[in-house]
Amino acid sequence: MKNIYISATEPRSGKSAVALGLYKLLSETTDKIGFLKPIGRNDGDTIDADITLVKELFDIDASHELISPVGMNEAKSYIASGNTDGLLTKILRASHTISDGCDITIVEGTDFTGTISALEFDINADISKTLDAPVIMVANGQGRSVEEIISQVNAARQSFDARGCDFIGAIVTKIDPENLESINTALETAFSRTKLDLLGIFPYDPLLGRPRMREIATKIGAKVLFGSEYLNNLVSETKVAAMTIGNVLGRLSDGMLLITPGDRDDMILAAMVSRVSGTYPNISGVVLTGGLEPADSIKKLIGGLTGFSIPILQLPMDTFESAIKISQMEVSLYADDSQKIEALYRATRKYVKRAKLDNYLNLVRTPKQTPIAFLNDLIERSQGQRMRVVLPEGEEDRTLKAVARVLEEKMADVILLGDPKTIKEKAIRLDAKIDGAVILDPANSERLEAYTDAYYEMRKHKGITRDHAHDVMIDPIYFGTMMVELGDADGLVSGAVHTTRHTITPAFQIIKTMPGISLVSSIFFMCLEDRVLVYGDCAINPNPSADELADIAISSSETATAFGFEPLIAMLSYSTGTSGIGPEVERVAQATEFVRQKAPGLKVEGPIQYDAAISLETAKTKLPDSSVAGRANIFIFPDLNSGNTAYKAVQRSAHAIAVGPVLQGLNKPVNDLSRGCLVEDIVYTIAITAIQAQDVLKKAKP
Repeated sequence: MKNIYISATEPRSGKSAVALGLYKLLSETTDKIGFLKPIGRNDGDTIDADITLVKELFDIDASHELISPVGMNEAKSYIASGNTDGLLTKILRASHTISDGCDITIVEGTDFTGTISALEFDINADISKTLDAPVIMVANGQGRSVEEIISQVNAARQSFDARGCDFIGAIVTKIDPENLESINTALETAFSRTKLDLLGIFPYDPLLGRPRMREIATKIGAKVLFGSEYLNNLVSETKVAAMTIGNVLGRLSDGMLLITPGDRDDMILAAMVSRVSGTYPNISGVVLTGGLEPADSIKKLIGGLTGFSIPILQLPMDTFESAIKISQMEVSLYADDSQKIEALYRATRKYVKRAKLDNYLNLVRTPKQTPIAFLNDLIERSQGQRMRVVLPEGEEDRTLKAVARVLEEKMADVILLGDPKTIKEKAIRLDAKIDGAVILDPANSERLEAYTDAYYEMRKHKGITRDHAHDVMIDPIYFGTMMVELGDADGLVSGAVHTTRHTITPAFQIIKTMPGISLVSSIFFMCLEDRVLVYGDCAINPNPSADELADIAISSSETATAFGFEPLIAMLSYSTGTSGIGPEVERVAQATEFVRQKAPGLKVEGPIQYDAAISLETAKTKLPDSSVAGRANIFIFPDLNSGNTAYKAVQRSAHAIAVGPVLQGLNKPVNDLSRGCLVEDIVYTIAITAIQAQDVLKKAKP
């Protein structure tokens, strides 16, 4: 388990304190921990106090902007414009940077105090799922019954369950210390009925909810008139002093903050007397309202009084407004407040059920990957090593728009083929910034003759002449394919305006297939709601033989490995194991054996039905001893009819994103686009081609 998502049921639940305590607790046994607060208060000049605190306490080098990549107003703008994918992508990229090299990353959810509070359960659920971060829900138990706490947690949990998030358990805060044991027992019992673990129950600690005078002065913008050296005083409650001195003195208590109009000299005198008297409680401070200051004689008296150890603050607003502002002020933790910090650490060690938490942290679980996470991973992988991708359709509008994004994201170096003047004029019209692209006209290229000679040597046994070879090489797709073959480019993407046959025929003739692979095949990356699967072959080979099916499976595993998958191959059929008979079943069974013979290290199962391949429950019944059944991520269909039908059915019915087809089996990468492709399709196909080129380069190194 890499990430933990700390979310809350409502404002001021103690979520930030829990996140801080868990960070400290885990740091005692974990080498490196990351911290991320995806949506914080970093709009304008406002800095999120939680981030400042964590950075100072745990000496974190990452910037505020990286730890909290999206501000509240920015998040609101993303949501209002319907660009939730953009919001999640920005958060995901920050998460990858933060989590790099970390054993665990603690992700703190939103505060329910900003402009997106009505949507926060859903937003937190989306972020949790995108980051594959199981959730710990923090609930405020102050003044609530067990039934109310349960209802509160279950209501919040519904948003996460609806989006397929994993739920670790709940931590309940601010419980009456006198009832802690009985409430703990009742919650344990009640939560167990809904298969939810109670991971901790914290008693209410008044210390953590009490502000210091310094915090009040800073957050409400008060002027300090006297006693700046006593701003560390803790405030237990606030009282407005509007009575006579006698009545006010009878209502004073330890730690009280007295709020009074600035012209009430009598009240200031009463505060002074109570503080130096041994028979009255010690108040923490005084706030003078209305922008008024004490009389000069009072100031002189205060300045010369020994033992008057309270600060006096001044506010411009009236008494009622001042009292409201102070009472509604959110109390924060600060790194230099060792008394509060240590109290929090002690409570975390004592009240978090560490054994349960450790069980979850050590749990072996199947990682989840959303479409946004996978597509972003493609971009990041392509950025790892810049490869040269040639695009023969350089004059096509969608291609130019895609190239602008590829160059902006530094995903690849791009070579555009076509008439330079036409390409540049179209780019200007489309506002596509392609300044970093190389533009070549095949008919006028200085490499045309060399490519002609190379093609002639490759194909003269077929009876072609050199003049014919020259004419062929003027074709941008043939020219681009020869660039890849001779090392002037690392991969090719085409098909936005050309047929599949036109795109891949030059590759068959020039680049050819890898040693030991009999045919070129294809896969689709099927991006489902919470996982990415590989389907092959759904685009190229109509009726592969058993040997060809084995090659498709092996090629698919190699492609999947290049994209970070651990291959678990299901050779699909209408029969599982030995439950059925017939030539089609036998062909798949034979193909499975060929895979085991050709690539003995691969995990493969077949023949197997789709349900047994993807569902653990079904697999327990049909193939209980299989290491692949129920866990497969690569699905090899027995023929093009079933594969193409299945991928389109899943794409449309499950609202999946189908990325591909990705061609495989060639010595160097060439990929085909649909003529109905979108700009995003071209961007991701370029990324895929770059990653395949990286893999070719990696395998070529000794």
